[in-house]
Amino acid sequence: MTQKLKAPSYHVLEIRGSAYDRGFMYGEHNRALMRRLIDSHYNYYAKYLKTEKGEVLRDASKFAGPIREFSETVFDELRGEADGAGIELDEVLAIAAFNEVFYPRLAKACTSFAVRGGATADGLTYVGQNNDEGIDPWLDGECTTLTRYRQTDAPDALIYSYAGAPAMMGINSSGLAVCINALGYDAPTLGVPMLCVVREVMNRASVEDAVDVIGHANKAFALNFMIGSPKSIADVEANPAKTQVMRSDDALYHANHYLCAVKGFNEGKSEEYATNSKFRCARMGSLIDEHKRELSLNLLEGFLRDHENRPNTICAHVNRAKPEGHWSRTLDGMIYVPEKREAWIAKGNPCETEFVRYTV
Repeated sequence: MTQKLKAPSYHVLEIRGSAYDRGFMYGEHNRALMRRLIDSHYNYYAKYLKTEKGEVLRDASKFAGPIREFSETVFDELRGEADGAGIELDEVLAIAAFNEVFYPRLAKACTSFAVRGGATADGLTYVGQNNDEGIDPWLDGECTTLTRYRQTDAPDALIYSYAGAPAMMGINSSGLAVCINALGYDAPTLGVPMLCVVREVMNRASVEDAVDVIGHANKAFALNFMIGSPKSIADVEANPAKTQVMRSDDALYHANHYLCAVKGFNEGKSEEYATNSKFRCARMGSLIDEHKRELSLNLLEGFLRDHENRPNTICAHVNRAKPEGHWSRTLDGMIYVPEKREAWIAKGNPCETEFVRYTV
């Protein structure tokens, strides 16, 4: 008997005005959620990483200057978030820069793809991923938000993120879609937090403009960008040492290890983590290759529900054999369609939930 899937949906918050005004509206609406998430981080840092609140905030505060130098727009949105939520800017920065403050201590996983042209049955572009994340401190997925940005100085954007983080995944009114994967890097620097780079990428109109922003940013840590538009797709492995771009006319896929040559730095991840990433990446590649020229939204949704190679699966579930502080799962699955300015998001594990349509 076929399992009947649930169809939970996101409330989409719509914000507009100046960058500060947008941030204030976001912070005011998500005040309670941001407070819960920050407190959860404090507890996690203290319990599992032996790092107290004061040290977390000191680490986070160092990123204010680089963010402001990189983008006044992103900085003003974060400043507005803090005021709207009634918290300190450094607390917002602890979430905005979690990739730099948190991930060097604890790796996380995601699997992404971009397909287009002759690879798809309808010739459309699809950019998607599963967002895999820790149960703790990320409130078992209750930290996620979906926000529609109405902007006069940049394309409108539909942005998926954790409460307080500038941007993670999304699509804008120019048809630019962005997904991300965590990457390792053994020498974090003082620079621009990678999720602030994502937010600035979401203000661009083309893949080339997005690649240019990533390449020129003074990056603090590492991140993989899977980017697509009606005209092209690209995958960008970025860290402070180098930015490497992979392109294809039809298909790209990625997980959490580098596919380009690693020279002058180390990924700094365990063999178990590397094995998990390689299994997921290879599985996504084989699914795409097997179905080239017939790829559709429905097929790609099925790929994000895949459980082959347990426990190293694309649709990830909690592995309770691991210590509790390392429990993680797929929080959401998502697929963006640039030509239609659409997002299809499964809230929760995609194997248990339907994909729901949202628009920019």
